Amino acid sequence: MEIQNSPALIASTASPKSLSWLLSQLRPGYSLDAVVTAKLAENSFVLKLPGGQTLHAQAPNVLEPGQMLKLEVVKAGTTPELKIIVAERSVPPEQAVVLQALRQFLPKQQSLADFAVSLRQLATLTAGKTDAISVAVNETLSALRPKDELMSAEGLKRGISDSGIFLEAKLANMQGRMQADLKGQLLTLADVLQKVQARPETGLAATTANTLAEVLSVAADKTLLNKTEGAIARIVLDQLASLPQNDGKQNIWQIEIPFTDGQHTDAVKLKINRESKANQAGGQANWSVLLELNPPGLGTLHSRISLVGEAIDTYFWSDSAATTALVREHLTLLSARYAQAGLEVGQLNALEGLPVHVQATGLPVLPILVDERA
Repeated sequence: MEIQNSPALIASTASPKSLSWLLSQLRPGYSLDAVVTAKLAENSFVLKLPGGQTLHAQAPNVLEPGQMLKLEVVKAGTTPELKIIVAERSVPPEQAVVLQALRQFLPKQQSLADFAVSLRQLATLTAGKTDAISVAVNETLSALRPKDELMSAEGLKRGISDSGIFLEAKLANMQGRMQADLKGQLLTLADVLQKVQARPETGLAATTANTLAEVLSVAADKTLLNKTEGAIARIVLDQLASLPQNDGKQNIWQIEIPFTDGQHTDAVKLKINRESKANQAGGQANWSVLLELNPPGLGTLHSRISLVGEAIDTYFWSDSAATTALVREHLTLLSARYAQAGLEVGQLNALEGLPVHVQATGLPVLPILVDERA
């Protein structure tokens, strides 16, 4: 067996009968996985296939024990030719789980703000209905916080707690308000929609109301289900980004909270970050919060708030010159509000551009563990 442009698989060290059968089944275009289990000598390795078959491989390139390979059959026969499609470096088991989750959820993620808009539109159609979809839609909508509630310290605390990233921790400790948890409600809604997708005629037979028929027609093309699963994926990615670091310390929380504001529906993104040691005073960790907001008519607005010693520093960024100027005009008011709350005011500034574009200012850039543009 030969692998084009890299290893040449030349022998089997185990299960020859099983290996012979496997080789007879290979056809051009087939793919199979292999793991490098040992290095025998320079450019000589042992590969193990999923079925347990073991092969010797001669490789002009360097392979590492634990490295995973995906191979594609180029030519069948007594000595098939294969090529390496993907060669993944060996990673610790816990990191492998995270990488697998990223592969699963990154392509599916959708904006929580967009989902919230669709959810609210459906809630209008299902108002007063008692079928499973209507109940699940309205219960999920009830998990969205009103903007006014998030304006208070206690309300924001509840919003963060119920954002979904702590659901599993709540379940493990049997603590918190499960019915108000956004991820929990999304999982319930997805389950209801999946059952209706599987038996749409049951849902249609359950009612003669035109409103429910309209809802089911929307769900029939999986639009709502896809949006719900996309919203769950978005929360899972925030959970992955919020995992403790290799040193076991919790350095970042990444959270997105959808909210309602009258007829407007949107979401606020928060990244709560532990500052680097170079920015810690007296050995005490300083924390900062990066906010991403979309105020109506102002575009996307970023804000970084950090407590340095006893002083609170606040910076704003916008890619709109008009919005930046407007924020600057109100910095005096913000300073007065901070002082009124008993806070010592540090640096206040509004800058044009995005946070990643202002590294020259000396401000630490928050680490992005999950690239939201991916």
